[in-house]
Amino acid sequence: RPVQTFTDADVAKETRRLLESRGQIVPKDGAVEPDDLVVADVVITHDGKELNKLSEVRVKVEKQLALSDGVIEDFGKQMAGAKPGDTKTFDVNLSQDLPTEALRGVKVQAAFTIQDVKTVRLPEWTPELLSQFGVASEDQFKELVRARLERMLEYTQRQVARQQVLEKLAGNANWDLPRDLLAKQARKTLSRKVMEMRSAGMSDEQILGRQRVLENDAIKSTAAALKEHFVLQKIAETEKLEIEDDDIEAEIERIADQSDESPRRVRARLEKEDLIEPLATELLERRALDLVLSSATYEDYTLNAADTDENAVATVEQKAVPETPAS
Repeated sequence: RPVQTFTDADVAKETRRLLESRGQIVPKDGAVEPDDLVVADVVITHDGKELNKLSEVRVKVEKQLALSDGVIEDFGKQMAGAKPGDTKTFDVNLSQDLPTEALRGVKVQAAFTIQDVKTVRLPEWTPELLSQFGVASEDQFKELVRARLERMLEYTQRQVARQQVLEKLAGNANWDLPRDLLAKQARKTLSRKVMEMRSAGMSDEQILGRQRVLENDAIKSTAAALKEHFVLQKIAETEKLEIEDDDIEAEIERIADQSDESPRRVRARLEKEDLIEPLATELLERRALDLVLSSATYEDYTLNAADTDENAVATVEQKAVPETPAS
């Protein structure tokens, strides 16, 4: 089981993440650092052939960068230290679901020519700002942030536990699932993953980033999630576990409390996004996993900074490959 003791630096980093959307984007002198914003012109190539050009793309510097159709895995590490005028070239792992079959899952190159570097000046602490988070002081805000970090750690622990339960109960099973089944189930599986992340208290920005990474290799991520789903559903069936309407309402209230929204608004959003059924599924699987873990013994290990930053994903709406590639 991964464990972590959150330091003041961890709290400061998560505080910045929460407040950035309310801050002011300002020019920055000096080299690129994590959490900066880079404005760049981008040229996408494959085997020396130009596929696409993107102008003045603004990107946040995170561990990974997810375009609409591909992921750059070591974006932050490679971009660090760059200055305006520099060109940095990255490998982009294209999605398995591209319209152009010949490019599905292919690795292409993206050359970023940096035009400008910006940073975010965080807002001043004011009663109005604090009230937006339902707190009255900076100390209360830090307590809120620590609780948020603990929820996300719990989410990580559950994901690790799910993988281990699958290995223990079905490690030797033949899990060759038909590709057409995986393609058909991809959307439902992704909806369940989104529901798990919402329940963990993640922001829409964090969810979008992880969602893009899962979408990039939808078949692989769906296969892994379906295996977990089959095992946990069978446990629920064998142990006669059920989810009632009251359980769903209680979870909606919990999500509402975490996101500082009304339960009615949360329910309306879940219904609009067709997430009520995935929510019930996630609750049932959580209950089945809790049943297994109630008799488990744990060997704890400490998460390091590299582990916690692994899921930091920036997103941009641009595509690496246009719908009709250049000839």
